[in-house]
Order: sequence, then C-alpha cells, then structure tokens
Amino acid sequence: MTMFKRAMIFVTFFGSCFAIALLVASLGTKQWVNAVAKRTINPEESQGRINFGLFDGKKDLNVAYGWRTYPIDVVHLLKYEPEFLNYWLWLGTITCVCAGLLLSALSGVFAAINAGTSSSNCLLTSKRLYLWNFLAMLSNLGAIGFWLLQYYFKLQSNVLSREELENMWTSENMADLGYSFWFVVGAAAANFINIIILLIANSDGNKETVIPMLEEKTNGAIMLY
Repeated sequence: MTMFKRAMIFVTFFGSCFAIALLVASLGTKQWVNAVAKRTINPEESQGRINFGLFDGKKDLNVAYGWRTYPIDVVHLLKYEPEFLNYWLWLGTITCVCAGLLLSALSGVFAAINAGTSSSNCLLTSKRLYLWNFLAMLSNLGAIGFWLLQYYFKLQSNVLSREELENMWTSENMADLGYSFWFVVGAAAANFINIIILLIANSDGNKETVIPMLEEKTNGAIMLY
C-alpha cells in the first residue's frame, strides 16, 4: 500500500470521528424542532417558545403575566398523547441515528487499522471501508427522512400538548427544524466525503502494483536452485 493511499485512508478516520461527534450531539441536544406559539384569543399579548429533541425539551409560555418555563417529556407524550408525534417515525429516527453512530465508529476503527497495516482480512481491507461508510450514510439519510416525515405530518401543525391546546394555544405553521436535525445532515455529508476520498485513494493511478513482489519471489526461487 502506497503512502498516499495510507494517508487518504487515515483522513477518512477523521471524517468518521467528525460524523460520530455530530451524531452524539444530535442525540444529546434538544433542538430537533423549534417553534413559536400564541393564544388565538389574545395573540398580541401571548407568546410561546418551544424546543425539544428526541427525548426531552422545554417550552416557555407567556400569557401576559410573565414567562413560565415547563419541561417537555417526549416519551411521556408519546405514551399518553399519541397524537403528539408518530411513534414509528420517532423510533425510526432514533434507530437510524444509533445505527449511523455505530457504523461511523466501525468505519473509523477500520480506517485506522488499514492506515497502519496491510491486512488481507476481508473485513479489514480498504475496499470494505466503502461498505461501512455507505451504510453509515444510508442510516443517516434514513434518520433525515423519518424526521422530515414527522415534521410534515405532525410538527408543522402542532408541537403543543393537549393542555395547551385546550387553553387556546397554537403553533400551526410556526415550527422549524432545529440544528440537532442539521447535525445528522452534516454526519451524512461526512460519510459521503469519506467515500469520495476512498475513491481517490483506490483510483487506478494509486493502486499498488504486485509485479515487483512476484519478481522478487521468482528470483528467490532461482537462488534456491
């Protein structure tokens, strides 16, 4: 394996680490959706700010008497207010993010191994890095797709609980995708860039020739005779 190829493969290690950091941040932050809200009976005097992630978040509401902050437990709402989010789209998002995290970790580990050794193991060969990065990108794209469906079918029209809705609050057409969601987009881009780097590293002009090794073995055999 040439030094150029080793260096390019090692670059994908950093790309995988970047994807891992983005995915961990997406799971840990509470900005998958941001929204504002108001009461239909006094829209000029009421204000609301809502943001939450895959597991929890918060809402700040002001009914003209000052701001009040309330926690949002997404899991609780899924259980007791199933109309709040589509459970399967929510579960699909989490599953895909976790799968992308695992596959990005695998691609990073195998990139480091391939950059330091020349293994013939089918699981460790540099061409197998295409598979890990492609699967990681596919998982991240799955998470993006699930959450976009969640947004268009549920979040765009409402991010409030039954209690707020009964108190005449509304967030219809006032919700946006938060930066936690865009972290996953960035992770998918990092996996895609890794694939491009691997294509460059394994291009015909950078492939290591095996002829010198065959000649060396032949010469060794002649010497024995």
